[in-house]
Amino acid sequence: MERRTSIIIAPHADDELIGCYSVLLTGTVGNVFYGSEAAIEEAKACAAHFNFGRLLAEQALPESVGMGYTFYFPDPAYELHPLHRYLGAIGEDMLRNGEDVIFYTTNMNAPYMHVVNAPEVKKGLLDSAYFEKRDLWKYDHKYFLFEGHCKWLI
Repeated sequence: MERRTSIIIAPHADDELIGCYSVLLTGTVGNVFYGSEAAIEEAKACAAHFNFGRLLAEQALPESVGMGYTFYFPDPAYELHPLHRYLGAIGEDMLRNGEDVIFYTTNMNAPYMHVVNAPEVKKGLLDSAYFEKRDLWKYDHKYFLFEGHCKWLI
């Protein structure tokens, strides 16, 4: 079995799918750290579909230097929600300490956003994994049409 090397930090359930859909498709995501116990419960269907573990963001992140982990954090420069910015700042600190960190955003105004491949599949996954939240993307297609990742140089 191939070793999973990506870890996504998701402030809320659905952020991992909205912001890191293409990363989830690679099959390299081993864990997603969520910002609350409620988010972990909400994320059960997504975790089952992509076969990743779910843990609280407050739990200790693994020491990754030399271990090959890539962390995906919300981008503190473009996110507007306080929890996204807070967790993104942790990612910035980890990057400054030598960790492999890539930033993603759920803010569609970031300059590095791009159209995803097969957005109808992403929408179907959002609908099935987070059916209680379907009204968010029912008329606002940005949730399933776009995503973006950014590697900072420090």
